[in-house]
Amino acid sequence: MSQTSISLSSSSSARRSSDGHSSSSPAGSGKRPHVYELDPLRACTALSVIAVHVLAATAFLNGSGVGYAIQNALLVSFHFTREIFMFVTAFALVYVYNGRRFPVGQFWKKRSLGVIFPYVFWSLVYVVVNTHPSSWSTFLKTALFDVATGNASYQLYYILLTIQFYLIFPLFMGLLKRWDRHPWLLLLGSFVLQVLLFYVDYHTVQRSGNAFWHTVAVYQDRFVLMYQFYFVLGGLAALHFEQVRSFVLRHARLIMGLFALTLLALWVHFAQQISVYHESMGYATSVLQPSMVFYSVAVIGLALWLCARWARGLAGLPSQEINKRLSVRLWSLCSDASFGVYLIHVLILNQLLGRLLPLLPGSWPVALRVVLLWCAVAALSLAVSSALMYTPWLSRLVGRAGPRLRAAGGHQSQRKESKAEALPDAGRRQPAPAAKVTIALVPAVSQTGPTDTAGVSAPQDLRSGALARYEQAYKNHSLDSAGPGLSDGRHAL
Repeated sequence: MSQTSISLSSSSSARRSSDGHSSSSPAGSGKRPHVYELDPLRACTALSVIAVHVLAATAFLNGSGVGYAIQNALLVSFHFTREIFMFVTAFALVYVYNGRRFPVGQFWKKRSLGVIFPYVFWSLVYVVVNTHPSSWSTFLKTALFDVATGNASYQLYYILLTIQFYLIFPLFMGLLKRWDRHPWLLLLGSFVLQVLLFYVDYHTVQRSGNAFWHTVAVYQDRFVLMYQFYFVLGGLAALHFEQVRSFVLRHARLIMGLFALTLLALWVHFAQQISVYHESMGYATSVLQPSMVFYSVAVIGLALWLCARWARGLAGLPSQEINKRLSVRLWSLCSDASFGVYLIHVLILNQLLGRLLPLLPGSWPVALRVVLLWCAVAALSLAVSSALMYTPWLSRLVGRAGPRLRAAGGHQSQRKESKAEALPDAGRRQPAPAAKVTIALVPAVSQTGPTDTAGVSAPQDLRSGALARYEQAYKNHSLDSAGPGLSDGRHAL
């Protein structure tokens, strides 16, 4: 892919070639094709994050029998979300900034403001809701610690990862440029390093009883280099996206076969952990284990194939026709709302655990109750996030400097982007420095992304993560108080 100057365009559409790929922009047009594939990818991954937390929060409904193990096996299979969001984060930024000169200070300012403000705001909300501080001094001490560590709520650690990636992004671009002639060697080396890193971590650090390594294990999930492979994979995919898209469309059977094989291997390994080695459920469902590297790559490939097949249906359509498509408009809305969904869904989940779940008859199958809870949390999270997006001033709470505009005639809403927002829409280019820069938020969840944390270790229990915290809360509280009471005393569960 040639390293031409990249800029974001205010247009929300792109011309397509007859084979379903985005057409190359004409020379000197200053535009790049919008990557429609990223919209459903971001939206579905955000909804999968909700699924992770719902599965972890409701595992106790099965008691301790076979159903409990099955639900946790399903939970493990959803532990791909953080990896996909890291992939999307790197993809978006590299796609936009490849070959373009940009002042580092200006880049950091634009990317950080749109993430830091909503992160701090919602962290403070979670501190108040989860700890009920008795004094201002207690609130300030807890808030400062939780904002600095991402402990205000178990999903917020990913924002810290995003900020770290922004800080090292200029160096990351330099790395990709240095290995431009040998991308496969870079990718292979990064993959091997990731497997070795997770292997050593899973079998030593997460098992250690040493106080120092215990602390490392508690906070390692918010250290950006722990996931270096997924950023490299996303960056290289952005540089060679046409080849990547062509590959996934041509090799559907291979991709589905690898997904089925890695999923089976993941479940076999999980069964060994709990049945043969008698490990704790929290340790068996850990995200930071070597098998997840293979599985998450297969999921990323499958997701790209599915999204590419959908986007291929837009081939050859004029821009106005594309924007009228209901599927395009819905995916666009859900994609834009995904950052807000990531930030607020835990508040909604904790409330519904105490208010909705007890209303569902106990005679109903556990699977039905879990699915209904997930649907309720997803629907309410999307509704609240969308409402905030369209509201002046309040749109800043979901990372947008201005409200999302509705296009005339009911067509696809324009993605009003602004320099205060954190993440670029990967399908667009930025105008020349003199022009007004507009940037669409993609969660870091966005082209940053949300993530799953149910298998991540927590300060109170190194290997149990959110799953064990849910279980502990269930022991300490009746189901009737499971909503706002679902707390370990310091942090949201």
